[in-house]
Order: sequence, then structure tokens, then C-alpha cells
Amino acid sequence: MGGKGSAPAAPDYLGAATAQAQASERATTAQNYANRPSINTPFGGQSWTTGQSTDPATGQAVTSWTQNTSLAPGLQNALDSQIGLQNDRSQLASGFMDRVAGEYAQPFDYANLPRMAQVNAPASLGTSMADYSRGLSTGFNFGAPLPQVDSGYRDTVANQLMQRMQPVHDYQQSQLETRLANQGFTVGSEGYKRGLDELGQRQSAERFNALDQSGNEMQRLFGMQMQTANTGFNQNLQGAQFGNQALGQAAALDQSRMGAQNAAMGQQQNLNQSFADQQNRLRQQAIAEQMQRRGMSLNEMNALLSGQQVQMPNMPSFNPSGRAETPNLLGATQMGYDAQLGNYNAQQAGFGNLLGAGAQLGSAFLFSDRRLKSNIKRVGTHPALGVGIYTYKMMGMPQHGVIAQEVRAVRPDLVRRHASGYLQVNYGGLA
Repeated sequence: MGGKGSAPAAPDYLGAATAQAQASERATTAQNYANRPSINTPFGGQSWTTGQSTDPATGQAVTSWTQNTSLAPGLQNALDSQIGLQNDRSQLASGFMDRVAGEYAQPFDYANLPRMAQVNAPASLGTSMADYSRGLSTGFNFGAPLPQVDSGYRDTVANQLMQRMQPVHDYQQSQLETRLANQGFTVGSEGYKRGLDELGQRQSAERFNALDQSGNEMQRLFGMQMQTANTGFNQNLQGAQFGNQALGQAAALDQSRMGAQNAAMGQQQNLNQSFADQQNRLRQQAIAEQMQRRGMSLNEMNALLSGQQVQMPNMPSFNPSGRAETPNLLGATQMGYDAQLGNYNAQQAGFGNLLGAGAQLGSAFLFSDRRLKSNIKRVGTHPALGVGIYTYKMMGMPQHGVIAQEVRAVRPDLVRRHASGYLQVNYGGLA
């Protein structure tokens, strides 16, 4: 911690990066040596030799590596024999060139191949049928015209009944008038009018009954006429349905015959297609056979040339050495500097908080006696007084500030003694 809170000096980044690069180069060199061991087996051996050369990109001296593989004497002899045998096979294959040239000198013979078959277009399917719609019964004859009954007929019947009742009503009225006169009722008297009213009501009822009878008669006549019309309607309907059924049966027969003809044409088309497919397969087989004959010598020559190849023996593997991790010197330098800078910033922030609190309090004196504090830890230095800035607990509460005894030693005017005997500090004077 700086006595006056100065920031830490910047680290040597270039030096740290150079040191890290050198450590990485040393780790790579060690790994190269570790991963190039000499290997000795019953089949032979494998070794490495080094030399000094110049990197064309940088012009610096670098180490160059050469891998050497040697076979055991018996295996070397087998390899030599195998190479000789391969050479003999190549000489034999070269003698096939005349045969290959002769086979390919003959053009492909298409004339003697089976003829390619083609299927004729299918015959037109039967889709036309006789037009039976003209014979269908779509109109209808309802027979006798429907009866037309109206109120005129009812009135005629009613008038006839009224004419029959009228003499009777006139006689009844004449008899009533004579009886009333004999009983002493004068024309226009109350009893006279009441007697005529009663007679009129009875005669009105009889006339209403006559109207009901005329309506019943009209209904009976209408029912008889409707029964006659229904009989004619049913007879005409049955005749039309029978004719339409006959036409439907004829149309079904025509459709069935057309379906049978189309099915026969489909079967014939399938037979023609099967024959054409078989014929074309024979042609393809003949083409394949002729091509095989033309390429027979070439295939034999290729078989000789592409036979068993010379194989190098496989040396046993080993567990390669992993590259050692280079120490991150640059990162460590940066982390150390960051830690110092963070500590400095925390110190400055704590002091700023302390000054801010003092500025808000003004000239207020607060208890800051060492005897009242516990868990005291120094976290910074006052830039002007040089006294420590601490975190501590006072009365069980975590707090942040100075020690009154230290401030009294350099600024006694900022410290006073409370009546309780404990020291107080004027935190406003610290700002």
C-alpha cells in the first residue's frame, strides 16, 4: 500500500511476452526430441538424425530431422524378391497390348444384335354408348284433370235448401203472428217483438244447418272426383316406371359389353409389353457379352498390373510425449498488476467513501476510539494525514474509518474526549 495512495507502476509487458515466447520455444524443442525415439523390432529399425539448416522465411538457424528405416536381412530379401516378381508381372502384362489393340480394332457389331422391340400404342377404349335418354319418361300425364270445387257450388246447394225452407218459414211466421194477436199482443209491443225474435233465431239456426249440409255435400263430391284422378295418376306412373326400367337394363347391358371389350384390349396390351420387354432384355444381354469379349484382354492386363503391391512393414507405435504447457508469464504479470491496481482502487474508493461521509457530517464528532473496535483490518492510508484507514466492528456493526489515537498524534485538533472517556474524531475535518 502506498503511503500516499499512489497507483502501482505498469509491468514490463514486453519482457513478460519475450520470456513466455522463449519458454514456449524450449517446450517445443523438448517435445520434438521426446517424440522421435529410435525403434528396434525383429522386422527392422527406425532412427532419426539431426542437422542444422536455415529457415528460409526468417533466416535463422533451425534443427532439421531425417527419418531412417532399415529392414532385417531376411525381410529385406523378401522385399527384393517381391519387387522382382512385380517387375515380371509388369513385363507379362506388356505382352497383352497386341491382343488389346486387336480386340479394340474391331468396331462394335450392332447388326447382329436382337432387334429392339417397341409396343404399339394401345387401341382406343370404348367409351360411347347408345343414347337412351331420349326414351326416358320425364314428362307425366296426370290423367283426368283435378276437380275444381269453389264456393259457387256450395251456394247453389245452399240456395236450393233455402228455397225449400222459405215456404215453411213464411207459414211459421204467419201462424206466430196470428197466435200473438189472439193472445192480445199488438204489433210493435214488447211481447210481440220478443216472439218474432225467438222465431227468427230458430229459422237462422235452420239456415246455418242448411249451409253446413251444402259444405258437406261439396266435400263429398270433391272426394269422389279426387279418387278418380288418383287412380289415373297411379296407372300413368306405373307405366312410366316400367319403361324407364327397361331402358336402364338396356344401358347396363351396353356398359357391360363395353367393359369386357376394354378389358380384352388391356390384356392384349400387357402381353405385347411383356414380349417387348423380353426382347429388349435379350438385346441388352447380347450387348453386355460383346463388350465383355472386347475388354477381356484389357481386364487381364489390368489384373496383372494391379496385383499384390509391395508393402512396407508396420513399425510398432509408441505413446507420443505431450507438449509441456508453457507458463503464462504474460497472463501472470497482467493478473499481478490487476490485483495491485484493484487493491489501489479499493483503497481509493474506501477513502472516497470516508471523505464523502465526513463531508456530509460537517464538523460532527463520532466515536472512533480503538478501545471500542474489534476485528480491525487496515485497508488504506489517508493521503494527507498518513494515518491508516481500517475496517472494524464497533458495537457489533461493521464500519469503516480511522483510529482516534492515530489521528490525535498528527492532528490533535480533530480529536476530543467524550464525557464517557472515549475519544471522538471530527470526520468532517478529514475531508
